[in-house]
Amino acid sequence: MRTLVSLLISAALLAGCATGAPEPAPQVRHDATRSITKIELVYNEPDQLSVMDGGGSAIMGWAGVFGPVGTLVALGVEVGTRMTLASRIERRSKEFTAVVKSSGAMPLNRQFAEQLAARLRAGGREVKLTPAARMDGELAQMKAPGFEPTPGYSTLLVRVTTTYGAPDMTSSFKPFVAIEQSLRDEQQAVLHQTTHTSDLEEPAYLAYDGLLQDPARAQDGLRQGLARIVQPAYAGMFGEDGPPRLAGSETTRTASFHAR
Repeated sequence: MRTLVSLLISAALLAGCATGAPEPAPQVRHDATRSITKIELVYNEPDQLSVMDGGGSAIMGWAGVFGPVGTLVALGVEVGTRMTLASRIERRSKEFTAVVKSSGAMPLNRQFAEQLAARLRAGGREVKLTPAARMDGELAQMKAPGFEPTPGYSTLLVRVTTTYGAPDMTSSFKPFVAIEQSLRDEQQAVLHQTTHTSDLEEPAYLAYDGLLQDPARAQDGLRQGLARIVQPAYAGMFGEDGPPRLAGSETTRTASFHAR
C-alpha cells in the first residue's frame, strides 16, 4: 500500500509545483486568505470511486526460490498483469462506483463539501456551494467545466479523489483519499493552494470481489478518511482561527503551495 500511496501523493504534490519562487511566511499568507469573507465553494459532485492495483505480484521477489521454472512462471504473471492494468482499473472503478451509488447512501463528495462549507461558516464566512464536473489538469491551472464565478465571491475550487488501492495484485485494497484545493480572488487570480491526503489501514479487502460485496463498509472507510481532512484542509488554507470576527490513527499529510 505504501508504494501506491507514495505514487498518489507524488502526483498530487507535483501538480502544484510550477516554479521555485520563495513562499511567504505562513502568517502573512493566512492573513490574506482569512480576510476573505464570501466564498463560492466549487467541488466535483459525482463520486468517481477508483479501484487500482500496481499490477504484478508480491511473489515476484520470491520467484528464484522455486528455481528457473518458477521464475519464468512468475515473470509471465508479472508482465501479463501489468499489460492489462489500465483496462482493469477502468472496469473495476466503474463497477465499484455503480455498486456504491445503488446503495442510496449520501454521496461522499457532496458530504465533504458540506462539511468544509460548515467549517468555513463557523469561521464567520458566507459560503455558496456549487457542484460541478470533475476538474482536470494540474492544481495551479485546474478549472471547473462550465463554471462561471459569482460576482462578489472569491472561489475555492475543491477536487476530491477517493480510491481503494493495492501496491500489487496479491495485496489488500485499502482506502486512500486526497483533497486538492485552490483559492482564487474575485478576478480568479490564484491566492493559495493546498493538497491533503489520508490513507487508512481499514477496511482492507484481500480481493476485489470482497470490495464489491461490502459496498456500505467500503464507502464508510472512504467517508472516514474525508472527515479527517476537513480541519486540516481548512487550517491549511486559512490558518487556525483567531478571536471571533464579524462577517456577512491514521496518517494525514498536507502539502501547501503558494500561487506563483
